[in-house]
Amino acid sequence: MTGWIIGSLILFFLAAVYFFAIMPSFGRREECMELAGWNYAHRGLWNEEEKIPENSLPAFARAVRDGYAIELDVQLTRDRELVVFHDDTLLRMCGAEGRIRDYTLEELSSFHLQNTCCKIPAFREVLEVVDGKVPLLVELKMPDKNPMVCAVLNRELIHYTGLYCIESFNSLALRWYRENMPDILRGQLSGRFSARDGQHAIVRMMATQLMFNFVGRPDFIAYDYRYATCPGFVINHALFKTPTFAWTVRSHLTCRRIRGKFDAIIFERFFPGRDKKEC
Repeated sequence: MTGWIIGSLILFFLAAVYFFAIMPSFGRREECMELAGWNYAHRGLWNEEEKIPENSLPAFARAVRDGYAIELDVQLTRDRELVVFHDDTLLRMCGAEGRIRDYTLEELSSFHLQNTCCKIPAFREVLEVVDGKVPLLVELKMPDKNPMVCAVLNRELIHYTGLYCIESFNSLALRWYRENMPDILRGQLSGRFSARDGQHAIVRMMATQLMFNFVGRPDFIAYDYRYATCPGFVINHALFKTPTFAWTVRSHLTCRRIRGKFDAIIFERFFPGRDKKEC
């Protein structure tokens, strides 16, 4: 009998720790749902066949023109300028060696995106193009785990009047915003991770289960829709009522199939409805 009680108490303690770890921030659901009322063009409304690369000024201008909100990626150059670029290296998009953080902003201006006339845009250039016309979902890239990108991004956005929120796979970025800019909506990016991500198996498991939520206490979750049966995601969605964004949706069929599990979609390669949450 004593062993049963001790075992039950241990299970209760572990469950309490788990729920505490995955718990989001509460109280800002209405603000999040205002942003969740849009469909988000993943890295802009790009199209390789039309020579409009991802994360390019034409891709962002096209999204604005067609009335879609925008998801984009930001990271720091060697001289601590903010550029919009997804990959850690230049190889896939520019056919060049090295990482974004190895170059200055001026040096990066000599590269072209996917053999087009488009160049890697500075974040301030993107803000000029968007000009508050549609919301921005800004993903912070922290390949060197340095939260300085948060401070630089905040400096760039301090006078921006359009709607925006931030997200990151790295919970340290969310913690920076939680401590320094708590009024800015912040989202935890996650999904299922593999050994190729370079993290220990325990860290990958905890990230998949959203067990690092205690670090940044996100206002919303952006999750790989393919793994929406993960217990950590299900508890956040069903029990905590955390606003959820699905990434990355690539068809009308998928969009319709997952609508009940997500409040907003981040899409590419097809055109969902422009009237908010239509597929």
